[in-house]
Amino acid sequence: ALSDDRRVKAAQKKLDLAKTNSQTRQAALKQIENSVEDQRLKRKLNQASLFGGKVKNPKVLQDLQMESEALARYISKLEDEQLEAMIASEAANEALNEAEKAFQQAKATTIEENASLLGEKTKLEDTLERLLREKEAVLQPIPPASLKMYENLRKTKRGTAIAAISDGGCSSCGQNLTPADLQSIRAANEIVFCPSCGRILFSN
Repeated sequence: ALSDDRRVKAAQKKLDLAKTNSQTRQAALKQIENSVEDQRLKRKLNQASLFGGKVKNPKVLQDLQMESEALARYISKLEDEQLEAMIASEAANEALNEAEKAFQQAKATTIEENASLLGEKTKLEDTLERLLREKEAVLQPIPPASLKMYENLRKTKRGTAIAAISDGGCSSCGQNLTPADLQSIRAANEIVFCPSCGRILFSN
């Protein structure tokens, strides 16, 4: 399955982390934006009391003035933090976009490679089917007893039941053959076995 591919898994993990980071940064930005808004509203009410003309007591007016200045300083500090949060949020969002692109690319690459492998698999299956048909056509005229003997030899001779004649001997084990054996093999009138390794001998 596509989700089981190692590259896709790694890209998905990075994407999940980028999503979490982006959400965290956005939440932090939203929180500080709310704080700035609350403090601005608080200072607006302070300014209304300070300059509304209803408060006459000098001590109260002085306290309101001090509160106004403190709020202004705090709002300025929050606005600096808000700017930093905005930058961090934008960076996290950009990283999220890059992670999304990387994830889509990993999926596309995997799909393309899987399609290529599937095509190769189909070719191999077609070739195997053709070879099996050819093998069946070749084996059809051979007597069952001879086929059974051949298969038994293959099992006992590490998959190689026959051997060619090379320089007057068995190409598999090097055993020299008698002139009579060589003549029988070339005539192909009967099956001749190597007296040493037991493989069926044939002449090229």
